[in-house]
Amino acid sequence: MSDHNQNPSSDDSWQKLAISYNEFDVLVTDINEEELVDIGHDNKFEHLSAGSFSSPAFPVNGIIHGLNIRYMVPLVCQLAGKPNSQAINVWFLVDTNSPFTCLTMKSLEAFFGQGNATRGLYSFAIQFVNILGADAMRKLELSIVVDWKKERFQLVNQ
Repeated sequence: MSDHNQNPSSDDSWQKLAISYNEFDVLVTDINEEELVDIGHDNKFEHLSAGSFSSPAFPVNGIIHGLNIRYMVPLVCQLAGKPNSQAINVWFLVDTNSPFTCLTMKSLEAFFGQGNATRGLYSFAIQFVNILGADAMRKLELSIVVDWKKERFQLVNQ
């Protein structure tokens, strides 16, 4: 049995995790921070730039990227519970196989400042790509609608 309940980042507001953050691992070799910047530039939605929220928040348009058919989507993010904090445009890999949503250290530093996001404090940070996992998709009640001919998709709220 997992020791996730002992993890200081877990609380009763989330359902019991199948695995703890410490046991979680993802290998994505074809997308990295540089690729996120290029994707943002090519799609006129710059990665880690200042953002603004639209109303309604969904649908959001994404692209199907590369030979590995990666679902990439730009989302405007903000620190939870801090409505006056800066909104930032962040590119995510949509990964419904991932039970967790994760941000890279570089993305965390965009919110907290360089050097202020340490691995000890944010043990769920990963190195190379932001992941929009099944946890967030479930909580936000999102579905994916694909247009294969245009190599695009939308995240829609049910």
